[in-house]
Amino acid sequence: MEVMLTMAHIEIHKINGSEYKYEVTNYRIGNKVKHKWRYLGAVKPKNVKRKNPNAGRKPALKIRVMSSEENQVVARALKDNKSFAKDRAKIIQLSKEENTVKQICEKLKFDKKKVGKIINKFNNEGIKLFDRKKGTGRPRRITEDERAKVIQSLNTNPKKLGLHFNNWSRNRLSEYLKSSGINISPSYVGKIIKKDEIRYKKKKSKMYSNDKNFLRNIQK
Repeated sequence: MEVMLTMAHIEIHKINGSEYKYEVTNYRIGNKVKHKWRYLGAVKPKNVKRKNPNAGRKPALKIRVMSSEENQVVARALKDNKSFAKDRAKIIQLSKEENTVKQICEKLKFDKKKVGKIINKFNNEGIKLFDRKKGTGRPRRITEDERAKVIQSLNTNPKKLGLHFNNWSRNRLSEYLKSSGINISPSYVGKIIKKDEIRYKKKKSKMYSNDKNFLRNIQK
């Protein structure tokens, strides 16, 4: 069977609104002419949107645009002798100078959590960031009535309370008070003694002890 190659040409076909190129080769087998198709691609390739490498990432954390007043406050804080204000001002200033959180951490030797917290707080609260809140203090562990009971017990002969010893110590007084329903540690007993030292000295004759250094010993 004789196969004779004749010629090849390009044809464009429209499919679903888009045009595609094909190479068509005509060849003869005997008395019959046949065609061979080869796909060459789209005439106008569709624009494929390139994926944004930053897609899904959180925007870089930085200081917002500052007012003139905020700039002045930060400048003063940078000269402050107190580390509380100065450290915060350094973080804000470096962020203002386009330093990343990582760069600020490297320069100031602060951890990432602290730097991020300061920047976020300044962005939300502004110069209130430099107002150091006064501590509310630790809640009183015992009531005034319980405190009076401590002092009263301290000035009472342990024997009169049915105890087997003559002198109080912080540990002994703490144990006795706990058995009476007042939960107080030996160290807190010592704080009460120290705070009321003048009162005890005035009432020294009423304190049950023959030891001249009783007050000093009981505070140890």
